Amino acid sequence: MMRSDKLLCRGIGAAMFACFLFSSAWAEELPEPAYELPDGFCYVHEAIPDVLLDIRYAGTHNFVGDPIDGYEAPFAILTNEAADALREAADEFRSLGFRVMIFDAYRPQSAVRHFVRWSKIADDMRMREEFYPEFKKKSQLVDQGYIARNSAHCRGSAVDMTITDADGNPLDMGTGFDYFGKLAWHGAKGVTAEQAANRELLRAVMEKHGFKAFEKEWWHYRLVKEPYKDGFDFPVK
Repeated sequence: MMRSDKLLCRGIGAAMFACFLFSSAWAEELPEPAYELPDGFCYVHEAIPDVLLDIRYAGTHNFVGDPIDGYEAPFAILTNEAADALREAADEFRSLGFRVMIFDAYRPQSAVRHFVRWSKIADDMRMREEFYPEFKKKSQLVDQGYIARNSAHCRGSAVDMTITDADGNPLDMGTGFDYFGKLAWHGAKGVTAEQAANRELLRAVMEKHGFKAFEKEWWHYRLVKEPYKDGFDFPVK
């Protein structure tokens, strides 16, 4: 199979698209993807047809509590290279009885700016209990590297993800996505043996297929051989 055949970024039908899982903000009406992506990028659901998408920044279930700038629809976009590597990982997970679920992939620079602005609004602590209970000041999230001013996501080769069983039920990883704190670190104390094993399975397969883990977030993986050095700012739509 030629590379262009592997990562076709055109024409997925609505019937197939309806089987994907989206954030609750988009559950009633699924938008159509806008295929005018820059050269070198692909919608992940077209590389991995059984992927589950729970794109948190397109809705309100995220650490900010609002839809994030640059997310006009709940899609996952990656560089062709990252999508190809993730497809290979998804194939291995599938052979083991698991599916891939994505929380975030390519992230516009406008979203990063939104995160940084939010971190400076001291009196907005709506989502603290779920996402950052260990922090009294949101600015610490930037200082300690949980919110990156220059994110690999903006280069299109990082993905925030988990794995599920065949029915789409996420494996227990010990914390939810975007939990900012030591309990989400790889090797964290306080997680059960099962939770640690699930994290290790995710890490082992992803690193086998060319991704590198981020030690403070069990869900974050970056393609080692990134094709771009600079970030992008086109919207997710």
